[in-house]
Amino acid sequence: MDEPELTIIIPTLNEEENIDKLCKLIHGYLPETNIIVVDDGSTDSTQEIVLQMDSHVKLIDRSSENIHGLSISIRDGVLNCKTKWFMVIDGDLQHPPESLLDALKCFNKGAELVIGYRIKVEDWPFPRKMISWGAQLLGNIALLLRRKNRPKDIMSGFFGAETSIVRTLIQDNKIQYEGYKFLFDLLKILPRSVKIEQFGYIFKNREFGTSKIGNKQMWEYFKSLFK
Repeated sequence: MDEPELTIIIPTLNEEENIDKLCKLIHGYLPETNIIVVDDGSTDSTQEIVLQMDSHVKLIDRSSENIHGLSISIRDGVLNCKTKWFMVIDGDLQHPPESLLDALKCFNKGAELVIGYRIKVEDWPFPRKMISWGAQLLGNIALLLRRKNRPKDIMSGFFGAETSIVRTLIQDNKIQYEGYKFLFDLLKILPRSVKIEQFGYIFKNREFGTSKIGNKQMWEYFKSLFK
């Protein structure tokens, strides 16, 4: 079987209850696809579980790094990606792995940036919905003022791109890493001419573990609106 041109990047922090199931599901849909698990310093057994997986799953241990966070974990994943395309998927099973097949179809149609957008969110409490709505509104205003592309879900954590495009931006130090919305920071600097394809998915409830989004992450996002 030919090696696929897609690498799956999974940023993790204490996902011992989810990571094994997620990787098995991914390989169920895309058997030969490489997976890079970028662990940002888990204190549970996430890393030990990943190290026991087969050769198609690689671990990047960021425990000893000075800077931590979701965006910088994604950066390290992209820099270690050796395929034409990459997709980022959450490690908590809220992004459906079967939708990676939709992402691959988008790449095969010539997309340079592929974004999954939430067509439904399962059982979010009202305050969380309002926070998400406000973040989307402010982010879209920021992109409008910059005259940049505004896809359906600028806050999506389920996205991918041509590796060479994003790697070049990283090497030129054009992407910020303080926050947790890598896609939004990417949209702020990509030209409007970039070809974008999108697919819809249902954002699922987290089965195990807790959300990593807190006041610090929201403050970093707010600051990024003006950078």
